[in-house]
Amino acid sequence: MDGMLRLISIFLVLSSFFWGCGLKNENKAEVSIFPDGEPSLYFLGEVDSDITTSCGQATPATASTGTTGTTPGSTGSTGSTTNNTRFTVISQLIFKTKETLNLRFTYDSTQIQGKIDPQQGFVLAGGLFGKTVQGTQGTVEWFNQGINIDTALQSAQQISFFNLEITLNGTYSTSASSTTNILNSCNTLDGVNCTSGTSTTQCFTNDNRTCLVQNTTSDAKSVIIRGTLKCNAPNIVPQ
Repeated sequence: MDGMLRLISIFLVLSSFFWGCGLKNENKAEVSIFPDGEPSLYFLGEVDSDITTSCGQATPATASTGTTGTTPGSTGSTGSTTNNTRFTVISQLIFKTKETLNLRFTYDSTQIQGKIDPQQGFVLAGGLFGKTVQGTQGTVEWFNQGINIDTALQSAQQISFFNLEITLNGTYSTSASSTTNILNSCNTLDGVNCTSGTSTTQCFTNDNRTCLVQNTTSDAKSVIIRGTLKCNAPNIVPQ
């Protein structure tokens, strides 16, 4: 009997240990990086919750309503309407190993996956990979309740957690080293330069002057990034 009780006690201790480890892994990335023609890299990183205080921001997406008015000679009008199932998500994850991942995609509560934004896309910079990868193609999957966006809230909201599967397609320069600066978003009219004026298009930037654009130089190499992103920001209070 004593032996059985001892085994049960050891089992409970081990269970508590592994359960605690599971809780500690709510902020992590498990991704594989596949550079064209080179060995793949496996990256297991922990999100630095001291710096990454939010998993991202979601704002309601808008869709054009087109021209109104059907009477002859009518000039009509063009406006926009908010679709409360679709949100634009911008996320910046900073890892303890100094990588930063900036990601913009469209979330739709009626779907299980969405596309990377075709203008702003994503940027992975710094850390172990040591390069800056940029791209505007890829998919993000959130499955059931994989991202906590309140679709009833038709204003900007902070995201307190998500569990995502990503497949990102981009390029990087084989000769240029990566920047580890915290990236910002800026308005742009041409996809190259930041502007202080209003614009419906944004880009990621590290100097608030020029956009980080997909590499098209002669030494550009294609890369695929595939894996899981988990983020938990418990200090975010639901709006």
